[in-house]
Amino acid sequence: MIPLRFIVFFLLFCSFPAFAQSVNGVVKDSRSGKPLFPVTVVNVRTQQGTSTDEKGNYTLAAKPGDIIAFTYVGYKNRLLPCPDAILVATLNTELEPAEYQLEEFRLRPGHLTQYQMDSAERASIYKFPLLREHSSPVTSPVSAIAELFNKNSRRIFEFQKNFHAGETEKFIDTRYNPEIVEKLTGAIGDSIGHFMYACPMPYTFARTASDLELKMWIRDSYRKWVKEGAKDTIPAIWKYHWLQQFRIS
Repeated sequence: MIPLRFIVFFLLFCSFPAFAQSVNGVVKDSRSGKPLFPVTVVNVRTQQGTSTDEKGNYTLAAKPGDIIAFTYVGYKNRLLPCPDAILVATLNTELEPAEYQLEEFRLRPGHLTQYQMDSAERASIYKFPLLREHSSPVTSPVSAIAELFNKNSRRIFEFQKNFHAGETEKFIDTRYNPEIVEKLTGAIGDSIGHFMYACPMPYTFARTASDLELKMWIRDSYRKWVKEGAKDTIPAIWKYHWLQQFRIS
C-alpha cells in the first residue's frame, strides 16, 4: 500500500503548473532581433502591467491561461496566453514593425484640443518670421553668405529655433505634467520636480504613445527612479512607502 504522504506529495507536484504566479521573458524586434524598450506588457485579465527594460526583459504577475498583451509604438500589438509552469512561466516574443496607411482626415474646429488651438494662434501671430527660410548656398550663394553676418537674419532664425523648441515642450506638458505625475505616483512636493527633471519624456514618445502606454511609462520610470536615484532627493518616509508598494528589494 502506498503511504499517504507520497500520494499527497504526488498530487501537489502535479498541481504545481496551475499555480504559476508570474511570467517573465524577453521582447525583441522580429527583424533585427534586438531587444525592444520600453514595451508595455499588460495582463488583460487583471489590467496590471509593466514595461521592458533596456535589455527587453519583463516580469509580470500572471496565471496560466491569462492573456498577455504586448504593445510598443510603431509595432503591431500581440496577444499571447501565459503558459503553464511551476511558479514562474517564461514567455518570450517578437514584435513586428507596423506599416500604416493613413486615411485622409479633415480637421474641424471641434476636433482641436486646447493645445492645438493655442499653437495655431501662436503660429498665426508669428507667421512671417516662421516662414522665413535660409537662402540656398547653391542657388543664392551671395544671400546665404550675407545672412551669416546679418544680425536681423540671425535673430529670426534663432527665434524659429526657440519657437519650435517651445512648442515641443508645451506639447509634452499636455501629457506629462506635475498633476498627472502626482495622480499616478502619489508623489508630493519637490519630489515631483526632481523626478520629472531626472526622467524627461521623449517628444516622439509623447506624440505617439497611447494613454495606457503613457501611464505605464510614468509609473515604471518613477518606480525605477525611487529605487535607483531618489534616495537623496525625497523624504525617507515616501521612499519607504513606494518601496513597499512596488516591493522593490
